[in-house]
Amino acid sequence: MTGLPLSWGTFFWAPVAPPPPPPPAKALVPWPVARSGWTIVLDSLPSVNGKAPALAEARQALHLGLKKVGVLDSARFSSLHPGYFVVFAGVYDSQAAAQSAIIDAHQKGYGGAYPRRITP
Repeated sequence: MTGLPLSWGTFFWAPVAPPPPPPPAKALVPWPVARSGWTIVLDSLPSVNGKAPALAEARQALHLGLKKVGVLDSARFSSLHPGYFVVFAGVYDSQAAAQSAIIDAHQKGYGGAYPRRITP
């Protein structure tokens, strides 16, 4: 233990702060309820194969460092063709904002990523 001398022969023992909590686990995000906006589509997988492949792809995108990654059921959004699970990254207010984030997706291996407007 280390202490700070208060006077000769007297020490004050400073309490040791506990270690910071671990960072939160990376989790997939849902699309905000009833919100229109722009996103980056990383991949679209046929829903006939189930949701598991899309969830695995989304977790891989998180692992690669992409932010705000989630999976949409295209049948629930009027701006998307039904029959797909869409792996997305980010929720943006404008096409320009989404477009500027595509570079990161391309650098992380999603060369086919593109911006898309999402409308409930």
